[in-house]
Amino acid sequence: MRLEANKLIILLVLLITGTLFARGDELTESAKAYKDGDYGRAIELYQNLAAKHGTSSALLYDMGQTYMRAGNLGQAMLCYQRALKLNPSNRDARANIRYVESRVQDANHAELRDKKLSVQPESPSFFTAIRLYVTKRHASDTWAIWCGVCFILFCVCVALYIFYSNVLIRKIGFFGGIVLLALTVIFLVFALTSAHAAGKQNEGVITAYKIELRTDPSTSAKVATTPLTQGTVMQVIDVENSKDGKPEWYKVRLNSDFAGWIRNDSFETF
Repeated sequence: MRLEANKLIILLVLLITGTLFARGDELTESAKAYKDGDYGRAIELYQNLAAKHGTSSALLYDMGQTYMRAGNLGQAMLCYQRALKLNPSNRDARANIRYVESRVQDANHAELRDKKLSVQPESPSFFTAIRLYVTKRHASDTWAIWCGVCFILFCVCVALYIFYSNVLIRKIGFFGGIVLLALTVIFLVFALTSAHAAGKQNEGVITAYKIELRTDPSTSAKVATTPLTQGTVMQVIDVENSKDGKPEWYKVRLNSDFAGWIRNDSFETF
């Protein structure tokens, strides 16, 4: 029995090692294609990696870099946003999002042709800004860790209050415990809110080169606005599903000037 167990362990180690080496070779090949300027090949290799081994923030960031070099700002923005959603501390992805946003806004502004419309996203309200900070700047795991730390310190304060007779230490334990208990609850709420937001797809990116929003979910509906270019991030307000239950049209909004319907083949959520 021990010999069979050892064989099984050796087999598992070999399988894991072989998988890691294979993935390393594929990453090396992808990086070489990117360095050589063969962006189409690099994108294909990255997509194969994601299909075989799953996505990660680092892999999505590399894909975004490749798409940006290839001139596809729509897919680049989508990859950066997804990378940031998986890892809110990915500073490189956040910086590149700002860069792509500036290019997209310049392109959208050029499409206005002197029309008095705004291509800037609406500024969030105070409470919306707090919600975005909680859900986008930090992962739910980070808030959960802070929640755990505060709860442990709360237990320490309770112990100080119960087991010490010194008045000053008891006061520190009492009032410190109140503050830490409040922080524990707050961080728990933040963790749950962030986890809930991570599972939702209420934003997306225009991936078509240039698109006009429609007043209704139909190709024959009137055009609602001037064209918007690829890479524009939009809020998802509503979804029109096809007969098989899959999204066919999205009702999206940038600001009060730009709102309407867009087909699913021109728009991807993140």
